[in-house]
Order: sequence, then structure tokens, then C-alpha cells
Amino acid sequence: MRRYRLPLPTVIAWTFAFCCLASAALSQVPTTATNVTLEHLDPTLPPVLATETPPKCSVLVLQHVFADTTGEPPAVANYTHPPECPYPWPRVVLELSISASDVQKDRIAAVWFDGAELLRTATPLPMAPGTFWTVQKDVTRYTALFRLLSDGGSPAGVVSMMLENSNATLPAKDIYRRPADIILPVSQDDGECGSGFWFRIENDTVVPAAVIAIPRNTQRAVLEVFVSYHAHEESWYANPLQASYDGGEAYANGGFRQIYATVDGQFAGGHIPFAVIYPGSINPYLWSPVSAIGAFNLPAYEMDLTPFLSLMLDGMPHEIGIGVRDSQPYWLLSGNLHLWVDAWSDAVTAGVVEHRAPPLKLNRHGEWRNSDGGSEINAEGVVRFSGWVSSSEGNITTTVRQKVKFRSQVEVQNRGAITQVEMTNKERTTITMMKLGQQTTARVQVFVETPLQLHKSRVTAMGGAVFEKARLSHQLQEVVNLNENGQAIGFGALTDRQDAEGSVLRREGQEQTVWGSGSTRSQYKYRDGTTCYLRTLTAVEGIVKADTTSASCTSVTAEEA
Repeated sequence: MRRYRLPLPTVIAWTFAFCCLASAALSQVPTTATNVTLEHLDPTLPPVLATETPPKCSVLVLQHVFADTTGEPPAVANYTHPPECPYPWPRVVLELSISASDVQKDRIAAVWFDGAELLRTATPLPMAPGTFWTVQKDVTRYTALFRLLSDGGSPAGVVSMMLENSNATLPAKDIYRRPADIILPVSQDDGECGSGFWFRIENDTVVPAAVIAIPRNTQRAVLEVFVSYHAHEESWYANPLQASYDGGEAYANGGFRQIYATVDGQFAGGHIPFAVIYPGSINPYLWSPVSAIGAFNLPAYEMDLTPFLSLMLDGMPHEIGIGVRDSQPYWLLSGNLHLWVDAWSDAVTAGVVEHRAPPLKLNRHGEWRNSDGGSEINAEGVVRFSGWVSSSEGNITTTVRQKVKFRSQVEVQNRGAITQVEMTNKERTTITMMKLGQQTTARVQVFVETPLQLHKSRVTAMGGAVFEKARLSHQLQEVVNLNENGQAIGFGALTDRQDAEGSVLRREGQEQTVWGSGSTRSQYKYRDGTTCYLRTLTAVEGIVKADTTSASCTSVTAEEA
């Protein structure tokens, strides 16, 4: 994203709290600010339901005012767990309440607990001189971090928050059914005193890594990676293969990227990222007051490293790397290594069965003449990792198989005045666990499809005015199936779709808008074996025209189902 230096009068007040729940509910954390006139909305499934009983306790963790933060370290606060809310907790929810007292460029922020990232989010670009919004995230899966404090360990944890001075995942999707026993940060060691815990990636030739030693009785490992993209990569999903020029800077390299992990330099899995559209991108009037998919809670990406445990169980430090294929300046990445240990033994044994990771088959094709032409990228491939771990639960072989099929098309016409983008990514990941000499004991299947269509046109008028129009259709579809001993035990399906169109008037060579309009329709549907949550929200000219919610599958029509 483009870098901006905020004027000193512009401030953002951030307040966030941990709510440790006796049941699935959440209390509101008040935010105080002046000139607040507009609430921004994120139409997703709330982490708790309003009909359930109140939380047992809610703890204010940090309250801070961010102004000019260029070169500043993260804001930090000590966190001590309240004695009135002892472990275990059925649910832990992080709530971030934010208000801005002036028109604010969209910026990236993150929250870390003892160096482990909990949330990455973007600020909206309000169409009024003040705004406020709330982000809620279920952080129960990070219980291992908070539990140390309640178990008589360290008397306090350190909560850090960074506001980068630059321009969905299935709800409660825990395919491993219980939180990890240990969580180790894969991030910068000096993040609290430096420029944040995230790694900054300028290209795809250097893969930053954290040196980590894991317990010798680790029986399962999953790496979670948080990402955001900036500067030349802000609209990577719309990049052509041939460089075009905007203010003298080249934006090219095509519309393909892959987030990936390594263990001691060996490829250990990857994902093509979901194209989160930042609040100031395409047309800022499309995202006021409704945020783009994933903008307030950027998705994280998981790689199951259990097949690689034999490389790391010697008690010695090992390198866990995270990178971005085909990247340009710049990306911000950090990760968490979730570990499950065998409580009944001091050490387990493990071995590799199969490591088949051929590079994705990439076919790049472009035909250009001056500023007009077209780019097409097709990518597909299959990876398969398999390894066994012998613990008190028996000898279990974990096999990870992932199939990817990706396509990106970018066409530019009429001397660069018209741009059309079509992109879709399909991923199918299957994780199978099998005991020695027995049939499959557990299987997880995750299906992801993310189509995007974008049409932009630009007309330059007399006097240096530039009139732009845009039409967008964007969708995230995820389906998760869980089976144990041949029986289906869990199912979840998410469809999050947005259709938007609008116009904006700018002065030539300037990013600031003179006039604009936009309309956005969001439809969010989540269902599992017992629950269906529907929300449809329509905003026109910055005003919510319709906002309907249903928590019953009986209201789903045959066409919607």
C-alpha cells in the first residue's frame, strides 16, 4: 500500500479487550471520540450470539491514540489475567473498537500477544470527518498464550499493537478440534522495540525465517501465517505481465502470488492468497460504510507441518521460513507455530513417508502493443506430504494433499482507459490421519474457491479532470468436512459475496477524490449441521438502505440454498 504520513491533528483511538466467556457471548467495549459521525460495518458472522448469556468477565487491555507513527515502535501494554475468570474458558473473544477524528487514509494494523499475531486489520477511508468501527474475533485457538498466565507462569503478558504508516476464513474453523498446547511466534525477535513483529518482504529471492526449537514430545504442528501487501503490490490481483507506469513506478509481474512455508529451507506447503481489497482501492465510495471482504479481519493461511516433525524433534533450533512467490515490494508477514504435545511422554519418534512438492505448473502469456494488450496466467499443481509420529496415542501417519488450479486474465484497451480483470482460484486440501495397520481415523477436507471480476474505465476531460467508473464482483466460498472413523462429525460452508459499482472524479495526477458515488451489496451466508446465519446488506451513496439478518435455515429459499 502507498505510504502516508499523517498530519498531527489526525488521531485514531484504539481500544481492545479480551472477553473470557462462561458461554458464547460478548460485551461491548465503549469508545470515546469527538466528531464521530459514521459507523463502518463488516457483514460477517459474529464470534458470539447476542441471544446467549453475558460473559463472565471482560478486560480492557490497551487504550491508545495513534497520530504520526512513522518510525515509531508498537504501542505496548502489560496484560494480567483477571483472577475472577479462571481457566478453562469455553471461548475467548478479542474486540477492537476504533474511532478516527478526521478523514483517514486506510492503513494496516496488527495486534500481537508476546510476539504471536492475533489479528491483522485495515482502517477504512471514511467519507465524513469522523468514523468508528468494531472488529470482533474469536481467539479461543490462542488459549495456550493466555493460559500460561493463569497457570502460575509469567505474571504478565505483553500486548503490542502496530499501526503501519501505509496505505474469510470460516468462522470458528478449528479443524483440529482443540486449541494447541503451545504457540510459538514466527516473527521478528525485536518487534516490540523495532518496527513491529512482522517480516518485510521486498521480493521472492529472500525467505525470512525464525529460529525455533520445539519440544521433543510434539505430535502435531500447524503453521499459521498472516499477510498484507503494500506499495507496488497493493493491487497485485490486477497487475499485468507488462509494466505500466503510474507516477514513474512500474506495476507488473502479473496477478499470481503464492504464500508458502519452509522447514530448514525445504518447501512445506503454500496457498494462493485471497485478494482482500483495501478500503481506498478501486473506488473508496464502494467501501463506505461497508467494508470489502476480509478488510477488517485479514485472512490467515495454515500449513500442516506434522509430516515434517521428524526434522525438528532433535531438540535443536530449526528455521521456519515464510515467503511470497513472485512478490514485489512489499509484503508484511508473520506467523504462529501451533504445537500439540504428548502429555504422557517426554519424547516421541517420527519419520518422513513422502515429500512430493513439484513447483506449480505456470503458463504465462501476454500480447501487448504499447499500453494496450492482455495477460494470462494459468497455474496448477498437486503436492503431497506424508509422515508418521509414534506417541502414546499410537503410530499415526498424517498425509496432506493439496490440489490447486488458478487463472488470471488482465486486459487493457483503448490506450489504457479500460481495464478488465478476471481471476479465480480453486484449492482442495485433504488432511488424513491413519493409525498403523488400521483404517483412516480422521479426515479433514477443505474446498476454497475465490472468483473475482473487475471492470474499470477512465475518461480524461478538459481542465485535468479524470472520471473513473468501476464494477466489481467478488466472492469467497469455503466448505469444510470433518470425519472420524468413517463418520461425519462436522461440516461448515461459507459464501461471502459482494457486488459493487460506482464512479469517482479526480484531478489528473492526484489520488484525492473531488466527487464520487457508489453502491455495494453484500450477501454473507454461513451454515453447518445445526446453524444457518444469513446477512444481506445494501449500501447506496454511503447510506445503508437494507440490512437483514436471519439465524434460521428455514428462511433460506430453495434458490439461495
